[in-house]
Amino acid sequence: MDSLGWFGFSASALGMLIGGAVAWLFCGWHKGTPIIFSLSSGMIFGLAVVEILPESMAAGGWLLTVIGLAAGYGLYHHLESMWHRVVVVTNRKNHDAWIHSGVYLLFSVAIHNFPTGIALGVNAHSPLVEQLGLAVIFHNIPEGLAVFTPLLMAGMGMMGVVLGAIAVSIPVGIGALLGSRYGADISWLSAVMTTMAVGIMLTVAAKEMLGTALKETKMIDCLLLSMLGFLSVWCFLIFL
Repeated sequence: MDSLGWFGFSASALGMLIGGAVAWLFCGWHKGTPIIFSLSSGMIFGLAVVEILPESMAAGGWLLTVIGLAAGYGLYHHLESMWHRVVVVTNRKNHDAWIHSGVYLLFSVAIHNFPTGIALGVNAHSPLVEQLGLAVIFHNIPEGLAVFTPLLMAGMGMMGVVLGAIAVSIPVGIGALLGSRYGADISWLSAVMTTMAVGIMLTVAAKEMLGTALKETKMIDCLLLSMLGFLSVWCFLIFL
C-alpha cells in the first residue's frame, strides 16, 4: 500500500477501535441479549438508511442498489447454509448467536470498507482528502460499536477488537490504492459492493439480532430499543 492506502487504513482502524472501546464500556454496563441485540439492530438500520444507502444510490442509481441488496441477501443465505454445515462454536445458545451475528457483521463491514477506500482514492488529489479521512474515522465509530458489541458479549477481549479492526480496515487501504489509479472506471463496482454489504447487514440485523430479541422479550420493548439505537446513530452521523 502507498501512503494514501496507509492513511485510509489508519483512519478506518482508528474509528473501528473507538467504536470497539465504546462497545466494551457498553457491554460492561448492560446485560442481556434482548437489550444488546435490539439496540444494535437499530444502529445497523440507522447506518444503512442515513449513510450507506444514500451514498450508494448517488453513485450507482436505483438499479445497481437493488442488484447489490439482492446479492447481499443471497450471499448471506449462502454463507448461512455453509456456517451450519461446518461451524460448531459453543454449547451456549446466546454466545452462539452473538458470535454468529458478529462474524457476519465483520464480513459485511469489510465489504463496505473497500468502496470507502475507493472513494478516498478517487479524491486523492483533492484538498478535502484530510477531511474525508476524518469522516472515515467518525463514520466507522458506530460501525465498530455495532460490530463489536455482540462479539464482546460472547467473551472476545480487547485484543480481538484490535485484530478485528485491523482486518476490516485492510480493504480501505486496498480500495484507496485502486481508486487513486483507476478512479471512475470502477465506480459501478463500488456501488454494488456497498449495497451488497448493506444487504448482509440488514439481514443480520432483522433475522439474527431483532429476531433473537423478539423471542426473549416483548415486541414493544424491542421496537423502542431499536428506535433508540437508530436515533443515536442518526444523531451521531447528522451532527458529526
